[in-house]
Amino acid sequence: MRHAPIGDQTAEVSLERLHYGKLASGAALSVPAAAGYGVTLRSRNLLPSDDRLLSPPRLMALRRFEPDLVDPRLSRRGSFLARVSPEPDSRRAIFLRARFRPEDGEEGHGRLYQQSAVWSVAAADWRQHPAALLAMAGAELEAVPDLASEDEFVRFSAEPARYIVRRLDPQDVWSALEDSLDKSCWAAPVLEFLARGAETGEDATLTFGADHFASEAAFLRAVGLALQFLPASYPRWREISVVSGLRHASQGLCLRYLPSLRAAAQATHVAA
Repeated sequence: MRHAPIGDQTAEVSLERLHYGKLASGAALSVPAAAGYGVTLRSRNLLPSDDRLLSPPRLMALRRFEPDLVDPRLSRRGSFLARVSPEPDSRRAIFLRARFRPEDGEEGHGRLYQQSAVWSVAAADWRQHPAALLAMAGAELEAVPDLASEDEFVRFSAEPARYIVRRLDPQDVWSALEDSLDKSCWAAPVLEFLARGAETGEDATLTFGADHFASEAAFLRAVGLALQFLPASYPRWREISVVSGLRHASQGLCLRYLPSLRAAAQATHVAA
């Protein structure tokens, strides 16, 4: 939990957690070849019925999540996704980190298996604090296996994580964007992409590569700033997704980072 003085300039955000994969053991965090998949941690405010709703393929709008869908430069940490949960009229947003790791540990060469971690937050918090939540998730959301030695009751009654975030002054956000418009190549394409999306209603994806951002963290900081700038009346907020390292674009308005791509920012529009 992060602590800070609570006042008009701060707000508390509660994060529910769900982990999916296999239980690990030993210093190398290896898993037995015969171990089965399952949910290995669930915050106490989530229900077993949420397991299916928060599965990586469903959140990614995929039939199956496969290793070749992960950008090779991010294979160690895995793909990242932030969006409002896809169930109709959902009141939660999700942050997903999903990857494939060797069964014999991080430095191993064994068979790969899927490991994922999800944060679930109130959709209203995602709308109000996109810059802070993207920065936090990018830094701290990791698909690390839970331990077989840990008590099952503890793993399935975990307390939600609580963070204190600072409310950003709109003028400070605009000043930072103005500076980026002068000095970088990302601000204008992102703002134009979001403005065009509001006008057309079309599904579209804007993809950046390593020529634009040296790291996922830099990409998430930039996109968080642009989303923080959007007015409360922006009509397609629930359709926005922020994706890193996934070679699959979400429906709606998808802002994506593929570090293996070394080209100009590419926007793809698909009829809604």
